[in-house]
Amino acid sequence: MIPIGGNVVSQPGQPLYEQIKSVIEKRIQQQEWPADFQVPGEEALAEEFGASRLTVRRALRELQTEGMLVRVQGRGTFVIGPRMQCAIFNLQDVSEEIEEGGGVHLSKVISLEALKPDNSLVNLLPVGPDGGIYHSRLLHLEDGTPIQLEDRFVNAALAPDYINQDFTRITPHAYLLGATEVTFVDNTIRAVRPDEEARALLQVDANQPCLLLDRRTWYGDIPVTRSRFLYPGDRYRLRSSHEASATQGAPRPAVTPSNASRRIR
Repeated sequence: MIPIGGNVVSQPGQPLYEQIKSVIEKRIQQQEWPADFQVPGEEALAEEFGASRLTVRRALRELQTEGMLVRVQGRGTFVIGPRMQCAIFNLQDVSEEIEEGGGVHLSKVISLEALKPDNSLVNLLPVGPDGGIYHSRLLHLEDGTPIQLEDRFVNAALAPDYINQDFTRITPHAYLLGATEVTFVDNTIRAVRPDEEARALLQVDANQPCLLLDRRTWYGDIPVTRSRFLYPGDRYRLRSSHEASATQGAPRPAVTPSNASRRIR
């Protein structure tokens, strides 16, 4: 049992960094740490949680990867805010959308790799200890202007040839559409401050917000993919429409838009 922030957390078998991560995420979700709150330093958190700074750093790094926190060089780590749910249907392949609008699509492959088991990114797609995960990072451009940074995590068992594709000739979306089957899709969209690498790739400055669309897919109970699409806020917007229901509850996607995303030109 580990005392954390005045509470006793008992999670047998759960790594300490995951316990710390869960506590911090709960503080964000409950607005104890609101948006723009400056997170205490690693030394203070290590003392609070009875952990090493390395353990705290790993928890913070994963929360940054998941879009809950952002690290600003020279200033510290700040809360972005809790996730907001948004219904988005039938997200179109970015290459098709650009071409339909009369533009020229170009994709640059930043990385394409099989993740090692000790890579913290494997936690983004829980396929189990024996499962493999492929990760691709692509930059999509319209007429030479970056409009989308795509990070995609793929269950290697369900798409074993994903790692061998030439994604300058076919998009991951198009390949996976024919190679995999999904039964459930979950979308989350939020405004984020991109990290330094993403800013350089998208050619935006530190003060420019971006839209992050986080999409997860499953086949039954099996995770298939997790995709994180980052868009410059002044070049892109996402739209969804559906038939309003007379009763309360989740909206019914009775009317599926032909194009759920729109570029700002």
